[in-house]
Amino acid sequence: MRASSAVWSVFAVALMALASCGPGPKPAPSAPAAPKSTPERASAAQRLFDQSTRDFHLPSAEATGTRRTTLLDGAAALYRQVLRDYPEQHHWCAQSQRSLGNVMAEQGDLAGALGQFDALSRHYPDEEWEILQAWKSAGDLLWLADLKDEARAHYRRIVERFDQPNRPQVYQLIVQAAKKRQAGPQP
Repeated sequence: MRASSAVWSVFAVALMALASCGPGPKPAPSAPAAPKSTPERASAAQRLFDQSTRDFHLPSAEATGTRRTTLLDGAAALYRQVLRDYPEQHHWCAQSQRSLGNVMAEQGDLAGALGQFDALSRHYPDEEWEILQAWKSAGDLLWLADLKDEARAHYRRIVERFDQPNRPQVYQLIVQAAKKRQAGPQP
């Protein structure tokens, strides 16, 4: 009987030791899951994009001085909000990123604008119309800044990706213009 009570004593001590250990270390918190795309979130992203365009970006074209600066800053803030608050809404984010690039170009920030245009194709590779427009804008900005070689690189990207006979007519027109600029001056 004595051996059996010793076994029970060891068992009881082991059980108490295990109980005092607790549940162990907590797992590290994981990154929050991306929001699920829903029709409501798509509508909210569209409303925010439309508000930025309607209330700030378009009116800035006719404004001057501090009023223009204020309008462009407002447009940029709302485009950034779309990118931040609705990351799963690729269609509206791609439009917002391109529009943000256009705002930066209007503000004289060539490097910032080019960064937005280049990021668009990496972040939203399936948004072809936005990519085409972003690369065209980048090429045109560089061309106007007399950075012809850098501009030609963007026009070359347009031709390589979008020069296909089954594309809509507007795509073909942009590709045709890109080919002319990419080729450079003819002797």
